[in-house]
Amino acid sequence: MRSNAPDLARLSLVGAAILLLSLLAGCTREPPEVREVRRATQDYFHALQRQDLKQIADRSTCLVSARYLSGARILSIEGLRTVRAGAVDSLARAEALAQRTADSTWTRATDDAKVDSLSRVARTHSFRASVYRCAERAIQLSAPRAIVSSDSTLETRYVRARFRYAGPAIGTRATDRETIVRLLRAPGGKWIVFSVYSKEDDPAPEML
Repeated sequence: MRSNAPDLARLSLVGAAILLLSLLAGCTREPPEVREVRRATQDYFHALQRQDLKQIADRSTCLVSARYLSGARILSIEGLRTVRAGAVDSLARAEALAQRTADSTWTRATDDAKVDSLSRVARTHSFRASVYRCAERAIQLSAPRAIVSSDSTLETRYVRARFRYAGPAIGTRATDRETIVRLLRAPGGKWIVFSVYSKEDDPAPEML
């Protein structure tokens, strides 16, 4: 009786080839503008992991501690948003005022429960104000040779990612943390990372 092992092996190879082609087809179906965001984000992740300060400065305007970062993976790339450059400036000024007010209110509080609540509010305003300042700097870094007027339309996207941290300070097991990465592009410019926060700490900046 003839063994059917060769036939099974051929079927397995055919199945593997079909699966590979399906995966490749899925990649090619990704729109070019999404691939650009994916490439920019991955290049930024590689720079972070290598702690390449020059590449980090070329690709981002926010400070991120990468001392124990051992890996980063994109989970999803969310939809495109647009905002006027002038709106970013207005948001930055408004949030700076909100931050000063929150800090002042928090420091004058006396009740422990209220102090804790107000400190969380002040922290959120501080994060959000930082995001807007970094977004303003990202406009210039995105298109350094262009004149971006207040009416210019900026593109923004946010990326859900998983950062993995490992090392003596982390413990015996690596720790994964879902992280929100925000990018901005000025007209004719490149994508620049301007905000990186864990999902729990992300200040959800308005319009970005």
